[in-house]
Amino acid sequence: MIIAVELYTFLDYCNNSPLEKEVLECGAGIGPSLEPLLVRFFDYGYETHGIEISEDRLLNVEEYCEENELDLDIRKGDMRQIPFEDESMSFVFTYNTIFQMTKDDIDIAMGEIKRVLKSEGLCFVNFLSVDSQTFGMGDEIGKGEYVEKQNGKDILQSYFEDDEPDPYFAGFEVLHKEKRIREWLMSGERKTRAYIDYIAMKR
Repeated sequence: MIIAVELYTFLDYCNNSPLEKEVLECGAGIGPSLEPLLVRFFDYGYETHGIEISEDRLLNVEEYCEENELDLDIRKGDMRQIPFEDESMSFVFTYNTIFQMTKDDIDIAMGEIKRVLKSEGLCFVNFLSVDSQTFGMGDEIGKGEYVEKQNGKDILQSYFEDDEPDPYFAGFEVLHKEKRIREWLMSGERKTRAYIDYIAMKR
């Protein structure tokens, strides 16, 4: 199954960059029976690194790498305190992950992404839009921030207006911005999920 097709746009930008082919994924763990997103960069000859805060998702990706004899260098870590040196990475991405924290914590994580990126390094970050069907569900703990029940667990989701994430990209040049709306049927019910994607270059 092909997922995260939007990352191929980011990969194309990375392939056309003169920087060393080294990439970091923040939130690099996987669910059962899924392929790590870093594999598509590994297949293009990139040196890969990843961090994951969830023990279960980290274990899944470690098992995948062992079974497929891959060295993706994925370790335990928090994107609010990325365990890499300043200006050590050419490319950083986080997919469907950063909005699972408060907006204040997202600001911290974006500062960390900027810190570890080299000058003219590229990042991909996507945010959850208020146009998602789930917006407003759960207990509101802040503006656009809701704690929702998913499979019996409390999950924090932060939702954004179209231009609300723009201030996170101070010190960046936004190269690509796109709003995507996904619709699908599940058990006869139509679902809608909307995202705001950014590809940006550190100035």
